Amino acid sequence: MLAVRTLLICLGLLLVSGCAYRAEEAPVGSWQAQKQQLAALQDWQLAARLGIITPEERGSLSLFWRQHSDDYRLNLTNVVGKRVFDLSRRNGRIELVDGEGRRHTATNAQELVYRLTGWNLPVEQLADWIKGLPGEADTVIFDADGRPAQVQSHGWQLSYQGYTQIDQLWLPSRLELSHDTTTLKLAVSRWELNP
Repeated sequence: MLAVRTLLICLGLLLVSGCAYRAEEAPVGSWQAQKQQLAALQDWQLAARLGIITPEERGSLSLFWRQHSDDYRLNLTNVVGKRVFDLSRRNGRIELVDGEGRRHTATNAQELVYRLTGWNLPVEQLADWIKGLPGEADTVIFDADGRPAQVQSHGWQLSYQGYTQIDQLWLPSRLELSHDTTTLKLAVSRWELNP
């Protein structure tokens, strides 16, 4: 009787420890399992359509983004292919070349874009958000596959509306961001990792 009781206790402990282990292990291919890979992904580029909606205007632009570690180049063009602006960060220096070819520099990309265009673009946070990383978010709601679906961060509301799998990683394909009276809609047409 004592042997049976000891065996049952051991089996119970194995089941409990087994459940705890499985709870910590994310399913293979899930966002939770790939979170560290996404955070380590420093070299990527994408092409997308960017919709910008403010009380004053409504427009659709083509966006090209090339990220290399902390440096980036973000190029926006209008529907006829004319440059709206080219924003870059190299070795901590932020520069924006406007549609007329004039160069502007600043220490804060978001403030520079706002000053020159009136658009509120969270450039620094967007580098993580665009990969599906909430960063230091206030709240995150995950979808049925464990990927971020709704995020509140830095006063922004993010809604991840689609994902695509690229090189075994789940990356956002559609994202909507809103802050006060600004709404941004991003539809990614092409991802390239480690280009």
